[in-house]
Amino acid sequence: MKSFVSLTFLVFISFCSAQEPSDKSFLFISDTQQPLWIETFRLEQHDNETATQKLFSAMAKESSAVALFHLGDITGLGMINSSWRSFDTLRTLLNFPVYPAYGNHEYFFIASLGKEQTLKRFPFLDPSWYVRRIGYAAIIILNSNFSKLSDSEIAKQDSWYRAQLTELENDSTVKAIIVGCHHSPYTNSTIVNSDKEVQRRFVPSFKQCAKTILFISGHAHTYEHFHFDNKDFLVIGGGGGLQHPLQNAVERQWNDISSPESQRRFFHYVRCDVRKNDMLLQIKMLKNDFSGFEVVDEISIPYPPNLHP
Repeated sequence: MKSFVSLTFLVFISFCSAQEPSDKSFLFISDTQQPLWIETFRLEQHDNETATQKLFSAMAKESSAVALFHLGDITGLGMINSSWRSFDTLRTLLNFPVYPAYGNHEYFFIASLGKEQTLKRFPFLDPSWYVRRIGYAAIIILNSNFSKLSDSEIAKQDSWYRAQLTELENDSTVKAIIVGCHHSPYTNSTIVNSDKEVQRRFVPSFKQCAKTILFISGHAHTYEHFHFDNKDFLVIGGGGGLQHPLQNAVERQWNDISSPESQRRFFHYVRCDVRKNDMLLQIKMLKNDFSGFEVVDEISIPYPPNLHP
């Protein structure tokens, strides 16, 4: 009888542990667009579309993943239906939902047509900012294509963003907030600049909030890690677009604390494990010979002290 009770207790504990909201993981990727002909005059190709296929195949094998957040530039020409075919096929490999941000390529060249094609696949992207909850984490996705938004839309997004941060800050079930958008507030890319509008509109509220632990973005086709005011910023534009070289160590405006030292980075995606006391980020790099993946950087971000006794 005693052994039966002990066994029952162990089963109960195992069941409770399996239901813990910390036992969740989700993925990030960005800039999976096919190279455009005009881009190849300036940047070197490296079997980019095969790289994107390898990335999706690897993400499909992430058995504990419950979502993929795509930070924009899903495809090369968002306004053309045929440009989406590769992504539409790769998406079927995944047995979990995809939550995207708008990138600038989704608006190329006729913004209204690009928006139409995007909404056909992601009808919930109206408005184009939203939040998703996964375990202890809340992920806020924003639209950083300010030139494609009306003044009214920009004001609505700004207001919603601040209100959402306040609401999540006061939610005792949320331990961490991640903010994501396409354009990076900070980058040492030699091809695109740090986005000053993102710095002005999104970063200050992010820094002021106690629970925000990660600002993640793309647009720069590279991998970078910055740490400002006790907050982490990642650039993860390694989804298959033509890779951007970085400024050399002397020219760099921002202190990149990522492990890799090379001037040109690699194809990659990010796995986030929501654990009880911290969030573990693994940057999974596609090897140069495309033979497999390796964890090239690992970041543990502890949750802020509990605000709710």
